[in-house]
Amino acid sequence: MIERGEGNRLYPSSKSALARWLRAASVSPEWAGAGIPLNAVAPGVVRTPMSDPLFADEKMRAVMDRAVPMPLNGYAEPEVIAEALAWLISPANSHMAGQVVYVDGGAEATLRGPATY
Repeated sequence: MIERGEGNRLYPSSKSALARWLRAASVSPEWAGAGIPLNAVAPGVVRTPMSDPLFADEKMRAVMDRAVPMPLNGYAEPEVIAEALAWLISPANSHMAGQVVYVDGGAEATLRGPATY
């Protein structure tokens, strides 16, 4: 059984595990050796039919605003994320590998701040 508060560690630890796997796998013979750039996109809050009920509820909207502050242009439309993905898989991406690309309106930079690096 998960103790109260432990669930708050599951999401960030799974993101960390994925990023660590990504960095290791992206330079492997299976990916880089095959000429395949392996990267990930970390979106912020995206306006979709699934998220519409959250936007309709003022309390949930306030929770989203606190949890994922997006100072650059607010919530994203799905097309914004799609554009980043399209570039990542395009021939133009010849050298980016092992990166988590935050398409989140500045949420990651806001939450983690400059002291992270």
